[in-house]
Amino acid sequence: MASNAVVAGPTAKRVGENVKRIRRARNLDQKDVSAILKSLGRPMLPTVLSKIERGERRVDVDDLVAIAEALNVSPAALLLPPTFGDDLVNLSEDHQVTSRTAWRWFQGLKTAEDWEPGEGVNPAEPGADPAIAAEAYERQEEHERRQAEYQAQTLPPALKRVIEHPALRLASQLADLVEQLVSPEAGADPSAAAARVRMALRRHQQLGIELEELQERFAPRPVVHPGVGFEQFRERLAAEGGIEDETAKDEPGGK
Repeated sequence: MASNAVVAGPTAKRVGENVKRIRRARNLDQKDVSAILKSLGRPMLPTVLSKIERGERRVDVDDLVAIAEALNVSPAALLLPPTFGDDLVNLSEDHQVTSRTAWRWFQGLKTAEDWEPGEGVNPAEPGADPAIAAEAYERQEEHERRQAEYQAQTLPPALKRVIEHPALRLASQLADLVEQLVSPEAGADPSAAAARVRMALRRHQQLGIELEELQERFAPRPVVHPGVGFEQFRERLAAEGGIEDETAKDEPGGK
């Protein structure tokens, strides 16, 4: 006789645990959540919620979104663990990543792989092994290809155009690097951290250049000819353009 038992995968189990944890954190019982779901047009009995929390009932996508709305959280808060670090998360039965990577993946920031740009050897550094450096370079190229593919299919076109702006891309890369530095992985190699610091400083410098260009676009500074003071520059403009010197009116005898 076939069994009717529900075999919950790792994500389904997490959803049940998270629903229970968040519901309790909000001081709601299952009847309260059931009432909210009914008001949202997705009625669900308290007994069904109880089965979801125990991992005895599968949750379809519509249920997941409705429960997240009822609990006032992102669907990601139900699908991922309440951690952000080096602990491993099963995205599927045979694929694990750190919770740090999983959250970034859900946020539309990166692919579901733990490797980060900058890991490996810089071929420009003295003493770098050419073979190892070449392998690191190839891996980074592959990462960038997968990252571009991920963003192309993950983000809406309008948002993708915004994110692809050099200033925002550099700001995002800088934020990622700083995040890794202030929240390092357990047992992280100090040399890798030092490499990230150098990379962060480069991104900061590049971002400054991009911001200066934006400043010039939206708040251009007056261009003064070298060796000419501002007063002389204004007077020259007035003379060349036939513009009356307004300051003369404020001076004694001014017309």
